[in-house]
Amino acid sequence: MFELVFDEVIVKQLQKAAKNQQVKDVLTRLLDRIEQSGPDAGELLDSKLFLYEMKSLRPPIRLYYKHNIHTNEIYVFEFEMKTSPEKQERTISRLKKTIRSQDSFL
Repeated sequence: MFELVFDEVIVKQLQKAAKNQQVKDVLTRLLDRIEQSGPDAGELLDSKLFLYEMKSLRPPIRLYYKHNIHTNEIYVFEFEMKTSPEKQERTISRLKKTIRSQDSFL
């Protein structure tokens, strides 16, 4: 079992998502899978930063998280509705910058 840690962005997103039952159910399943399988639940995006992504097809959601090997915690950053590859790349780049700047904190 892995412990999930949520940053302030995902907390706000989850509060909004709770209003849509379908999105809420999908996110609950994704988070349960991460809690059970840890980093193996998603696809590795950056091996140096241990940044992962999980995808759902219906509705099309991407969920981003980081595995802290030392504490075995999973830091859940945010999710987004899949719209375009360009948006995905911008999000991943922004998350990488955030992780690099907070790396000593995480």
